Amino acid sequence: MGMPKTAKPRNGMRPTLVAGLAAAMAAALATSPAWADKAAADRCAAKLPTEARSIYVASAPHLVPGADGRAVVTEQTRTLVLSGKVSHLTAAESAQAAANCLIMR
Repeated sequence: MGMPKTAKPRNGMRPTLVAGLAAAMAAALATSPAWADKAAADRCAAKLPTEARSIYVASAPHLVPGADGRAVVTEQTRTLVLSGKVSHLTAAESAQAAANCLIMR
């Protein structure tokens, strides 16, 4: 018996990265406050590193009432990684930083 085959990365992303993003977004967005403060969220985002700010800017317009915040941030992060605007090595950390600001919206 040989070693089991591992899943091939889909579109260059490692399965563990996607799982990590999903877990990070679930933790951050599940604790979102009941009140929204867009100005505070934007001030928070202004202090973010470039990659995290890119995720914030890409995700914010999609976070409408009823949207799955985790899915939105994960998809926007994935898109930015695939386009080369966010490094796959720092994507989970950047997404978590962006989510910390997005929960204020």
